[in-house]
Amino acid sequence: MKLAILITTDKYKSHIDNILGSAKHLDYEIKCFIMDDGVNLLNDEKFVDKLKEVNSHVSLCEYSCSIRNIHEKVEGFLYASQYENASIINELEEKDRFLVF
Repeated sequence: MKLAILITTDKYKSHIDNILGSAKHLDYEIKCFIMDDGVNLLNDEKFVDKLKEVNSHVSLCEYSCSIRNIHEKVEGFLYASQYENASIINELEEKDRFLVF
């Protein structure tokens, strides 16, 4: 089962963190796309470590990073466009889940 998470804000970090932990425990394939104010979470080392710990596939909106002056890239994360976001959603099947924050 896949869990796709679209993160557009930095307001729900603890909720996202808990969901990531639960999804890993349930052995879900996790894919995250981070954009808008959600890219501010890259400044939180613990959150970035959590994304890596759960072996999630993380893509970021490069434009959102650029306009928020986040230029340091996280190794292993894909810096992409909205096309990547659309691709993640289009790969989902009926049994999979998609969450938006």
